[in-house]
Amino acid sequence: MEKMKTITTGGNKALNLSMAAVSALSVLFIITNYLFPLQGSHILNTYYHELPKCPHLGKQPPPNYNTYALLLETIINDEVFRNQSVVKMQRAVQHDTTSYDNEPINVGDNLSEFTRFELWHDFLNRTFPIFHNLTTLHKVNHFGLVYIWQGSDTSLKPLLLMAHQDTTPVDPSSLDQWIYPPFDGHYDGKYLHGRGSADCKDLLIGQIEAAEELMKTGFSPKRTIIFSYGFDEEITGVRNHNAKFIEDIYGPKSLYAVMDEGGVSLMDIAGSTMAVVGTGEKGYFDLAISIDKKGGHSSVPPDHTAIGIIGDLIVQIENNKFPTYFVQSNPTFFQYVCLAENSIDLDPQLKHDILYSQIDDEANKNVRSFINRDRLTSYAIKTTQALDIIHGGVKVNALPEYVELNINARVTLEEDISLVFEKFLNDVEVIAKKYNLGLTIFYPYSNHTEVELYPPTENGVLSIWPINVLEPSPITPVGDRRWEIFAGTLRHVYENLAYPDKYKDNMVVVSPGLGTGNTDTKLYWNLTDHIYRYRPGVLPSVTANSHGINEYIEFDGHLQIIAFTIEYILSVDEEQD
Repeated sequence: MEKMKTITTGGNKALNLSMAAVSALSVLFIITNYLFPLQGSHILNTYYHELPKCPHLGKQPPPNYNTYALLLETIINDEVFRNQSVVKMQRAVQHDTTSYDNEPINVGDNLSEFTRFELWHDFLNRTFPIFHNLTTLHKVNHFGLVYIWQGSDTSLKPLLLMAHQDTTPVDPSSLDQWIYPPFDGHYDGKYLHGRGSADCKDLLIGQIEAAEELMKTGFSPKRTIIFSYGFDEEITGVRNHNAKFIEDIYGPKSLYAVMDEGGVSLMDIAGSTMAVVGTGEKGYFDLAISIDKKGGHSSVPPDHTAIGIIGDLIVQIENNKFPTYFVQSNPTFFQYVCLAENSIDLDPQLKHDILYSQIDDEANKNVRSFINRDRLTSYAIKTTQALDIIHGGVKVNALPEYVELNINARVTLEEDISLVFEKFLNDVEVIAKKYNLGLTIFYPYSNHTEVELYPPTENGVLSIWPINVLEPSPITPVGDRRWEIFAGTLRHVYENLAYPDKYKDNMVVVSPGLGTGNTDTKLYWNLTDHIYRYRPGVLPSVTANSHGINEYIEFDGHLQIIAFTIEYILSVDEEQD
């Protein structure tokens, strides 16, 4: 097997469920199992009020909310509007825009491979004629969509709303397990079913619906609104040139903010309802480790074959775990703090440890131990490692001459690619010394330069090299005016429009969170410091079987996307930069 020693950039979203969604859900899940009795009331003291860290703010309706109150009320509650919106989503799901891992990278030379997106674009044009008439559409790399709704004040930074056009494949062998066919868009009066409904055609369609409803009222923005939709997000986004196109027009750090999929929509936990916005994403790192070893007849094997040595390496890697962190530079910290400060049912000892974790080493250790004790939460505070692919051997009575192991790591914000690579290199070095093997290294960012740490021996040689490299994302500031508008708009839509009876006496706690996967926002880091990964609605995409069998949305959530987008556009349109 030929060894690939190519460094590329990007992440593979097909290997992860939505960014911030899994992280937040996991935190919420485990805390429900941690409501043990308080041991010693002295743990609670009078200093809690001196330690507020949750960037939770008040509701923020648009300044001109009364002008659009009837429109927003219609979107949330009117049955006629709901049914019209259902039809649009049904037809969106009925258009198969699946992305496959073997798609050609060079789109222009393989246009026939992407004709499904031409049909999809025709559908969008027919369904939203006003939107297409009042925006300027740019097709980037043939199938990327960038719509520009030009504002009247060019001194204001544009707002960018994002989603992606493509979906993950449906395994043909799973079709008999779908309650409704995956591309029918079946609606049962409450739920709309089908591939791409949750990830994330509801966000794309909802954003365009929102803009068109505003256009119908005669609204014309002062701040330019950009809508950017890639077509290969599910297969790393390497064909997505939208961000570069936008930067070529407006320049670096030119956007007011970016909103894309992600986050935990709503979740009730420990007496609080939380909405968790992804304000950062873990890094992504694929690497390969191989062994070249003399083969021969299996009737006279060595004590350790190439596969046996790689097996020992696997044990070494999995037993050598990454350290844990609970620090303010990671949005996970604020997610827990927001819960601790607002929950009425959370165990007091855990609340104390969370709130004092940055000034008390023992409290910090206790929180990390608590989070790390469960697989579903531990990844939020450390780098993870998944040994996903192994190749080796060609015949049952022939000794393997080449074995390759592929590993996927999700890099925590407290570390970087080089540090993570050193961890795996140390594991490999242990095995190289143990079995007297050579060791060849191709470091990340070394321009494919080969380093021979140990020369090859008669026992063979190990090699290690990076494949896909993406550093952890920058962290979106919270607590500033832009966060105040985003979080406050969420609260207003949920508490005043969607569920006014439920939130008469309580509130939605909006907190930052960490995305463990990588959305298309990784392409936009150079355009703004304010990236919000959040899909408004009732159900997080992971709960709605995103990427899986029987994907669906609760349609109330789709209407909330429309209402939020309208309110958010109206609010930022009244802001000065």
